[in-house]
Amino acid sequence: MKVTYNTIFVLITYAIFLQSSEAQELNLKILGYTDIETEIIDSLSYQRKHQEYQSISQTIEKAKNDLVALGYYDTKEIDRKNFTDNTYSVRLHLGNRFKRIILLIDELSSLPSYLKGTGYPIQENWIDVETAFAKALLEQLTIIAANKGKPFSSFQIQNISKRNDSILQGELKITEDTIRNINNIIIQGYDKMPMSFIKRYAGLKSGTLFNRQKLLEKQEAINNLPFVTVKKDLEIQFTKDSTNVYLYLNKQRNNSFDGFLGFSTDETNNLILDGYLDLVLRNNLNYGESLILNYKSDGNDQSQLKVSADLPYLFGSPLGVNAELYLFRKDTTFSETTQQASLYYQASPRIKINTGYQYKTSDNLLDIPGLTSNISDYTSNRGTLSLTYAELSSNVLFPERRYFFAQGEMGQRNTTDFSEQQLSFLTVARNIFKLNDTNAVYIQSATQILFSDSFVTNELYRFGGITSIRGFEENSIFANLFSVLNTEYRYTINPGLYVHSILDVAYFENELIDAENELISFGFGAGLNTKAGLFKINIANGKSDGQEFKFSNTKVHLQLQAKF
Repeated sequence: MKVTYNTIFVLITYAIFLQSSEAQELNLKILGYTDIETEIIDSLSYQRKHQEYQSISQTIEKAKNDLVALGYYDTKEIDRKNFTDNTYSVRLHLGNRFKRIILLIDELSSLPSYLKGTGYPIQENWIDVETAFAKALLEQLTIIAANKGKPFSSFQIQNISKRNDSILQGELKITEDTIRNINNIIIQGYDKMPMSFIKRYAGLKSGTLFNRQKLLEKQEAINNLPFVTVKKDLEIQFTKDSTNVYLYLNKQRNNSFDGFLGFSTDETNNLILDGYLDLVLRNNLNYGESLILNYKSDGNDQSQLKVSADLPYLFGSPLGVNAELYLFRKDTTFSETTQQASLYYQASPRIKINTGYQYKTSDNLLDIPGLTSNISDYTSNRGTLSLTYAELSSNVLFPERRYFFAQGEMGQRNTTDFSEQQLSFLTVARNIFKLNDTNAVYIQSATQILFSDSFVTNELYRFGGITSIRGFEENSIFANLFSVLNTEYRYTINPGLYVHSILDVAYFENELIDAENELISFGFGAGLNTKAGLFKINIANGKSDGQEFKFSNTKVHLQLQAKF
């Protein structure tokens, strides 16, 4: 019985000793034959701390292979010392460096087609590569193969030998995988995600060639959609017979309420209020649809209402429809009603081509003779054609990187006296020029022109205010031609707060009263992402050419875009 207890004690002690030994941290030091060689070895950033002996041996072999890849073909181990204070020391002699390697190519294999994407020219049946870049070449070839639907293809350099005292020679070999196509796309998290946006907007479809880089680009396009977020990167499941893509998405609330209250004074220093309301209901039916209600009033009996609906990807096709109703009233002067319907083609995630029909009617509300010469009842019928380019971003403060819109309208205006052919063009372009993580420059340009032999006041374009040139009353300027340039220098203080300058310039013409003028405004503003939504404040003062700046012309615009 005593022997049994002693045996158990010895076993327990030995087990504790082994556990303690395994828990010890072992240090590895790889030295060169000279100080210069040691510096070269240190540049490999090899693993120095280990928990077991096998890991040390693997690290030494990896270091040797890495040195050979750098051109030190004659690398050999000349000394290996036992552990001293848990440190294991190995000394290597690198020898002369071979700066280049000639890689022989089997021209009957698929290698030449892969090498075309690397920039290395094939000379007869070989390529000349710097040994320092040989490993990078293999990695590049692997990426090219993966992007061609062969993710498990591998490339090796075999049978390396000395060609002369400064050049190595080897054979470039490929182990090629079969082509893989995407078989299934599985959505995790947002089960009711409209698949038309996956297939049509992002271009992610079953049966397409597997390309991981393009998959990540398509995932980014999905993440930029305003009603969905990517909660983690996609995953690929490879089986013997299929390739499955898993997307991890969350539905994002994207209904928004956007509004502001503006303050200004009139000539008698009385306070004037103007307002703006923009209600957007988007993807509530999990179709990607949107309904927009926009109302604007300048506090001087001028008001407008716009309602529009958009249905994308009808029946899973790249076609969508848009309908819009626009009402405008200028105090007791005139009113205007515009109805528009259009069909568009989503050519790519960023490009949309639109064609439609617009019907407009306007009524003269004045009853005083002699004051109606420039205002007239009229109707107009126009065909429209437009192109939209929009590059979105997942940034909360700046959800749009760049935007371009061009539209042409052609049709006929009918008054009580005669009919007239008209032509209209509109272009809008804006871009954020990012200087670094905190500084950026925002520029927007908008130009609109109406070609006609004659004009009436109630058909002229109306601009001014926070959505055009800041520092002026909303829709206070009438023109048959105008061009506005908005600029901001933006400084991001943190991910939820930025401040910016305001410098806007504009030019307009009004042939009806034979007038043309230049406008300028300047000021500053800020944007803050709060729990209630994105809050913006803009303070700007504007003047026309030849006028002096007046503090009383300063406009303060408050805006809050709340998500729900």
